[in-house]
Amino acid sequence: MIIVDAAQLVIPQIVKNAIDSLSIGSFDNKTLVFQCMFILFLGLAMAGLRYGWRNLLMGSARNVEKGIRDDLFRHVLNLDMAYYDKVKTGDIMAHAVSDINHIRMAFGFGLIVLVDTILLGSTTLAIMVWTHPKLTALAMIPMPFLIITTRTLGKKMHAFHKTAQESYSQLTEIVRESFFGIRIIKVFNFETVIGNKVEKASTDYFKKNLKRAFITALLKPLLGLFFNLSTLVVIFYGGFLVMQQIITPGELVAFIQYLGILAWPVIAIGWMTNLFQRGMASLKRINTLLDSMPDVSSPDCPVIPPKVEGNITFKDVGFTYDTGKAILSNINLKIHKGTSIGISGPPGSGKTSLVQLIPRLYNVSKGEILIDGLDLSTIDLDFLRRHIALMPQESFLFSGTIRDNILMGQEMEKERLDRIIRVCSLKDTIDKMPDGLDTIVGERGITLSGGQKQRIALARTLSFEKPIIILDDPISQMDTHTASKVISRLNRMNLNATFIIISHRISALASCNTIYIFKNGRIDHFGTHEELIKNDRFYKESYLVQQFEEEYDV
Repeated sequence: MIIVDAAQLVIPQIVKNAIDSLSIGSFDNKTLVFQCMFILFLGLAMAGLRYGWRNLLMGSARNVEKGIRDDLFRHVLNLDMAYYDKVKTGDIMAHAVSDINHIRMAFGFGLIVLVDTILLGSTTLAIMVWTHPKLTALAMIPMPFLIITTRTLGKKMHAFHKTAQESYSQLTEIVRESFFGIRIIKVFNFETVIGNKVEKASTDYFKKNLKRAFITALLKPLLGLFFNLSTLVVIFYGGFLVMQQIITPGELVAFIQYLGILAWPVIAIGWMTNLFQRGMASLKRINTLLDSMPDVSSPDCPVIPPKVEGNITFKDVGFTYDTGKAILSNINLKIHKGTSIGISGPPGSGKTSLVQLIPRLYNVSKGEILIDGLDLSTIDLDFLRRHIALMPQESFLFSGTIRDNILMGQEMEKERLDRIIRVCSLKDTIDKMPDGLDTIVGERGITLSGGQKQRIALARTLSFEKPIIILDDPISQMDTHTASKVISRLNRMNLNATFIIISHRISALASCNTIYIFKNGRIDHFGTHEELIKNDRFYKESYLVQQFEEEYDV
């Protein structure tokens, strides 16, 4: 790039010598051909070198973009659940797409323009001063206005870009949410309502972008105006100097060419300002995300036990979300390794929150949870989660094949996979699929029913042989007949693990060693299936209602 800039500065000197030679009649054909060939050579060399530095510099900018995107994605994956409770997905998507693109432009084209502005601009200005200081001073009269204009509009550009990006985040989130809920929109005929909502967000983004575009559109014509004023001054006063024979015609032509070369760095100040203002605003937004640290993380000196047996102890555990409302209070229970524990209770009683504390998706607000006598907060987080399989309430599937969703990249013997498929009552379902296990399920399992998705999610959970297995409402979307088969097969399956199951269906809990009934974030009753039927009204009524439904297929 330095060589290209140097070559640009040589060409006006060749033109100057040619014009002065022509003026005094000392130019011959040989010299003319030589100088024209030299200019052609410089032009070709500049084209080749310019191609080279554009590849290198723009390639570096792409590497920066890739590095930031990789770092951002890794960081987002390491943030805890509490962060996702507060931040919209669309906001993160805007960071990963639009903001990173603006940073790439700033450190790609922006860096090129910066070097050109400093290197080419300063060298060209020095040559102009050396040619004629007074003429240069007159040509620079519009420059203070240029600096003031660039600075003023640059600040506005920064502010407008920030608000435009925030609006883009909101628009992205609304569009994402609309596609996610497309079935609800279709069923309830909400197309007009959602369309108006998207249009409102789109209009807001459009208006904020229009303000930014107005500043950009205003900046470039103003820069062009200042340059044309400088050219006018040079031609007027330079022509007078030529007539007075203070400078030669060649020097005036060279001076105008240098002014033309200087025009690019000067005009590029506006473009560079635009790029850097956008890039810095986007970088600030991304840094804010990268500076967000997870509340749940491994301790500085983590403990890595030689083995996880599966003994779990809750000691006076309390939990509160950021809203401040207590979800769990004074939870004391002991789960011995290899036993099966059932949890039930009314909606909102804290069941899901309880099991989410075991793999430390959230930190306890009070008390402590022990695994094999070790406080969870002292154990290496990756190690802990490698030994816990949790099936959440939402049966999420990735847009791959059934096999991909069950195995998630792990190798497994066909016999074991077939066994898990039979336990989850998936064999008949898979046999009916066009490609069997290799059938594509579509985005979020769109081609499957709720019960089918739930059984695949259950198979995925069971495919990982872990000492602690937690199932959160695993049969809620299955029909009664299928649910009974799955529970029966689960009970016969020798998991050799501590087994925790949350369910509203009593049939799923009946064979558990101990069943806990939660109410208002506390343990209301506990015991075996038979004991709770005798002693707990909620459990008994739920059992009788469900027994009636199963008997008469209600």
